[in-house]
Amino acid sequence: MSKLIAMVATAVMLGGVRTIIEPGQELPDLSEHDAQALTASGAAENQDDKAAQAKADARASKQTDAEFDAERQRVQQEQTSTATPEPSKPAAKRR
Repeated sequence: MSKLIAMVATAVMLGGVRTIIEPGQELPDLSEHDAQALTASGAAENQDDKAAQAKADARASKQTDAEFDAERQRVQQEQTSTATPEPSKPAAKRR
């Protein structure tokens, strides 16, 4: 089972005793139903899912940056190839 961290004070039954798990503390092993309900409500956070999401976000950001840089380079090359050269100034007349 994955590691769940309480995001809010959470009451659980441990050995028949009602126990309060404080925010930031690891929750004890819960049934799949309870774990899903707590994560869906935001009362608990799955650390494995959070780490996987962070990795996926980093990959997506890196890919987006690469796509942006490639498109910027393409546009700059297009602008350079279609730029109208500045007309040259006529040489000054000698007397």
